[in-house]
Amino acid sequence: MVPNADEIEAVPKKMTDGLSEETIAHLSERRKELEAHILDTFNGKEMWFQERRLQFKGVPNITTNEWGVSIKFESENFRTLSLSGRWDIIVSYKNGLGAQYAGWTVCFDCPYPEMGTSYN
Repeated sequence: MVPNADEIEAVPKKMTDGLSEETIAHLSERRKELEAHILDTFNGKEMWFQERRLQFKGVPNITTNEWGVSIKFESENFRTLSLSGRWDIIVSYKNGLGAQYAGWTVCFDCPYPEMGTSYN
């Protein structure tokens, strides 16, 4: 007999399920290097989002876990964006952070002042 959805017990999964022990260890090391700086420096501060030709101000609400960084970027003038990156592709500087290969960045200074605010 096949159980129905009410009878199936939900088993929470970790974000790192299915990754090798070596990869999990590497992610853990990167998390130790970056997490405190990212949360202390950028969380809840007014910043600029930039990806391709999109560029506008907003506030990143950052959460982290064993997998990486998740950001809900809220702006008064644009829809809320959901951004994320695994620890091994996150880049963090003193004035901003981004995800390699994903193409997004959030930083304190306007990346391309000549463009101003751009929603295209």
